[in-house]
Amino acid sequence: MLDFINSVFAEYEDLLITVGVISAVVFVVSLLAMPFLLSKIPVDYFVQNKQYKVEIKGVSGLLIVAIKTIVGLVLLLAGIIMLVTPGQGIISILLGLFLLEFPGKRKLELKFINHEPTFKTLNWLRSKVNHPPFKR
Repeated sequence: MLDFINSVFAEYEDLLITVGVISAVVFVVSLLAMPFLLSKIPVDYFVQNKQYKVEIKGVSGLLIVAIKTIVGLVLLLAGIIMLVTPGQGIISILLGLFLLEFPGKRKLELKFINHEPTFKTLNWLRSKVNHPPFKR
C-alpha cells in the first residue's frame, strides 16, 4: 500500500507542486484583497429594509457589471477551492456572492450576515483598512 502511494506521488509530483504553488498564491492574494474588497461595500448594505439595485447606464455601466460578475465568479470558485486548501474560503465565497447578481441574492446575503462569527470576521477585516463596521 505504501509503495502505491509513493508511486502515485512520484508520478504526479509536478502536478502536486503546481497545485501547491497556486494554492499559496491564491492564499496570499486573498489575504491582501479581502480587506480592500470589504471596504468597498457600504456600511448600511446589510440593513434589512435597504435594497441595492444594479443600474446599467450605457456601455461603461455594462462593462462594470461584466467585470464585477467575472471577479465575483473568480472569488466564488477560489473560495470553493480554498475550502480544501489554505485560504479564506468562506470569506471569498461571500465576497463572490456579493458581486454576482442572481434571484434570491439578497435573502442569501442576509442569511450569511446574520451568522454572528461571519459578521464579526467581516467587521474585523474592515477594521484592517480603517473602515467602520457594518450595520444590520
